[in-house]
Amino acid sequence: MNSKKKFTIEKDFNRINRNKRMFPLRPSALFYLHVGIGLFFMFFFGRIFAPIEPLTQVGMLVMGVFVGVIWLWCFVGLLWPSLIALVAFGLTGFASFGQIMTMSFGGGVAVLLLFTMILFGSPEHVGATPYITRWFLTRKISNNRPIVFSFVFIFATYVLAIAVNVTPALILMWKVLYGVLKELGYKKGEKFTSLMVVGTFLGAISGQASLPFTGSTLAILSVFQGASGMIVPIPQYMLLGFINSVVVFVIYCLFMKVVLNPADLSKIANVSVDMFNKEPLPPMNKLQKANFYGMLSFVFLVLTPSFLPYNFVLVEALNTLGATGIAIMITGVLCVLKIEGKPILDFRAVAAKSVNWDVYVMVATALAISGALTDDATGFVALMLSTLEPILGGHTPAAFFVIMLLFGIFATSFASAMVLGIAIMPVHVAFGIDAGVNLPAATATLILLMHYSIILPSASLSAAMLWSNREWIAGKQILKYGGFIVIVSTIIAIAVIMPISLILF
Repeated sequence: MNSKKKFTIEKDFNRINRNKRMFPLRPSALFYLHVGIGLFFMFFFGRIFAPIEPLTQVGMLVMGVFVGVIWLWCFVGLLWPSLIALVAFGLTGFASFGQIMTMSFGGGVAVLLLFTMILFGSPEHVGATPYITRWFLTRKISNNRPIVFSFVFIFATYVLAIAVNVTPALILMWKVLYGVLKELGYKKGEKFTSLMVVGTFLGAISGQASLPFTGSTLAILSVFQGASGMIVPIPQYMLLGFINSVVVFVIYCLFMKVVLNPADLSKIANVSVDMFNKEPLPPMNKLQKANFYGMLSFVFLVLTPSFLPYNFVLVEALNTLGATGIAIMITGVLCVLKIEGKPILDFRAVAAKSVNWDVYVMVATALAISGALTDDATGFVALMLSTLEPILGGHTPAAFFVIMLLFGIFATSFASAMVLGIAIMPVHVAFGIDAGVNLPAATATLILLMHYSIILPSASLSAAMLWSNREWIAGKQILKYGGFIVIVSTIIAIAVIMPISLILF
């Protein structure tokens, strides 16, 4: 990639980060209304109103904090509402503030999230990510096969989102796509243009959902683990995510083949890898290779205990460390080792660029509050069971599984998958246990499906990026092709992924 293109990508990335500021430059009256509602629930709701049986007084206070922070997460932002929620939580009397800090930032999940952000951000920092993209796009299988090329492009975005993160992967792959479209003469409004813009988004969010180490997926899985005491095994989750993604990509590309006529494909009928070899990248340097292999070694070591006998010395050591310990160990090793006088992983520089503090603080806050909600001292689970029994109770395991999937995809079409996933996990666990459902299987499938949120820009930052991309796609086309993705991914989740998950878990 030349320096000019790299600068443009970094400029776009910085622009998106600026757009994520918690306070807009000119807050509206609606903004202050949302702030007032959230703070009212956090600090006054449980003190003004009597407890709703079977909630205890402490439970009423904790529920107020939970409702308030969820409201602010949905309508205001992530960082400062999370910090204020921790203060409000400390005033409920559920635990001392020191204990709350241990429940939030002191847990292994928060530490894992921090170090995986750094570990997976390091390859991008040294410029290794374009090589991943270029490798996929220069496979000769795509020559003169527009639909195969489309699949490869979407799959390359998926791999890149797993390797670095959904936002930089989406920015980079859209830049590559726009260059291809311009060179071939495609413009906004043409079917192939719209389908590929949405397809790139599809690849990115699938990668985000398939990696259980970072971001929204780790946040929801962590709340599930705290509420249920169960774990979703990493190898099985990653395999399920891979199967789901490939099936969805194949169906989407077949859909493209059906809706595109020869005229739509005429400009790209002779697509060739030579298009991407016009500006060849220099060979990967030693620093880029070391960072890339360091990231892969983390994934390899986390998965290793699943494939070797338990009594192996290496397996025992890795199980003792867990994913958090392995991430810290590899990060430390990469910081110590040097290439040409430079550490393989420049901790300060990578952390400054790659750590998403909004998400980190939000996850830590969610872990603490959700842990309190599922504690018997609050009575929250008993309240949910009695209130939602007519809707969610009395179903067979299969029926409950399907109901939660349908609710998940509907709800996250309008609001953040991470926020709603955190919010519904205690309810999902409580009724799932009552229904006798395979909770790890149901949770893994639900998380994968919830990430296919595209109908409105409020669904996620990625969806907002897609909807703001007016230069290349119109809103009605997002609704059309995004609606197809939502429907198809739901059918695939129920008909294919649900049965497979019951076998894997």
